[in-house]
Amino acid sequence: MGHLALYRTWRPQRFDEVVGQEQTVQALKNSVRMNQTSHAYLFAGPRGTGKTSLAKILARAVNCERPEDGEPCNQCQTCQDILSGNFMDVIEIDAASNRGIDEIRDLREQVKILPAQGRKKVYIIDEVHMLTTEAFNALLKTLEEPPENVLFILATTEVQKIPATILSRCQKYRFLRLSPEQIVQRLQEVASSEGITAAPEALELLARRANGGMRDALGMLDQMISYRGKNLSREDVMQGLGMVDDTLLADIFQAVQLNHPAEIIENLAQAFIHGLDARQIAREGAWYLRDVLMFQILGERAEFQRMSESGLPRVKEQAENLDRESILRALQKMMELSEQLRFGEDPRFLLEMTFLGLIDLFQGRELMVEEQPEPRANEKQRKRAVSEPAPKDAAKPQTKPATEAPEENAFWQQVLAGVKAEKITTHAMLAEGNFIGIHGDVAYISYRKGYRFHKEKMEEKENRLLVQEVMRKISGKEIQLEFILQDDPKYNDLLVKKAIEVFGENKVKVLD
Repeated sequence: MGHLALYRTWRPQRFDEVVGQEQTVQALKNSVRMNQTSHAYLFAGPRGTGKTSLAKILARAVNCERPEDGEPCNQCQTCQDILSGNFMDVIEIDAASNRGIDEIRDLREQVKILPAQGRKKVYIIDEVHMLTTEAFNALLKTLEEPPENVLFILATTEVQKIPATILSRCQKYRFLRLSPEQIVQRLQEVASSEGITAAPEALELLARRANGGMRDALGMLDQMISYRGKNLSREDVMQGLGMVDDTLLADIFQAVQLNHPAEIIENLAQAFIHGLDARQIAREGAWYLRDVLMFQILGERAEFQRMSESGLPRVKEQAENLDRESILRALQKMMELSEQLRFGEDPRFLLEMTFLGLIDLFQGRELMVEEQPEPRANEKQRKRAVSEPAPKDAAKPQTKPATEAPEENAFWQQVLAGVKAEKITTHAMLAEGNFIGIHGDVAYISYRKGYRFHKEKMEEKENRLLVQEVMRKISGKEIQLEFILQDDPKYNDLLVKKAIEVFGENKVKVLD
């Protein structure tokens, strides 16, 4: 027989072997013992918390020939057939691949047939939230008037997608995420039985990484055995899972805090040399900031998601030297970066720019920019500024009129230089744009295809206000900004047409 994954080898076979779902287990066990099982159950909760395992235990318990205080004996022929998957009256359905009305209609016809081998015919429908609306409606009739010898067990990770009409006809049980302590205890049992020598720190790291799912924890332990054998240290787990070293994260954020941009770039370069992924660095950077924040709030009572005991002094030091608002804002930016990296064309560049941008945040410069009042200009005024040329006999304003602004290219270079002096990361984003020109009180800046991230970053309030303030100082007038993406269908034709209309055909160049 081939190798069987640990999560399958160690799948609970009895109610009392299920970890972390005590209330649900006790309720189901009592209903079997008193012969008062419902016709339909809904098991809802995160992945890997025991929903399918408990459904199979319940299926054996209601059909077992020799039940023991509500527990299946797992020795009789019925239990053995169910365990081996050869029992005709326990039917498992994956709703993700059998989600249509035709499959549910077939099920409605099958439930009318009496059980062939056991006392009850049990249908276990996994990921039930994937059923179509029509399929749910077809299932509803069966749940309303089920045959006496049929039991439905519906399992889902997204209970909010289940229609209320279905929910009202099921007994509902919520499965909770397991605590790290519960997972570590189970991993220790598995390691002892499988002859695995694992450092406590290694198992703790696996437990935290599993995010409350026992199956994920056992799967990662299996992966580590394949990678390093049966002697596991914390370093083995970190390398095997491609995790960022605690010291490296602490060094990066210390360089951010002390305004040492060269050290940030060098540390990130080392991470890439060792094959670390940009998204992983961003995620673990967010977890690190979360640990710093938790220590700042709870002190020694904090439960860390990322850091080990050896990293506690660095976390403590940074928690004491950073204000909570800066940590929260930095944490938000790191989480936004994780999402942006899914679609960015240059993940290393995005990572470097974000970490460099945190320097301004921790130094308080970003907060100063954001607190400036937004210039007043409603949408109608902006549209009128684009579509209507200024009248020739209009009274001259006290500040310089647009016609007296510096020549456009020189003006743009002054803007870039002024922004660079204030904030390097904003300059890096702005410099990738193409300055089209100013019409009325609106400056138009376009970005080439593939530079959506740069455009979106420049549209953020702090970056927009910074550029507007630099333009105001240079031109002597309030200027609004309009950022355009050239591969956006709503702008492609309109951009060229409007640019020719406003600036003249001889000034407009269409780039591929």
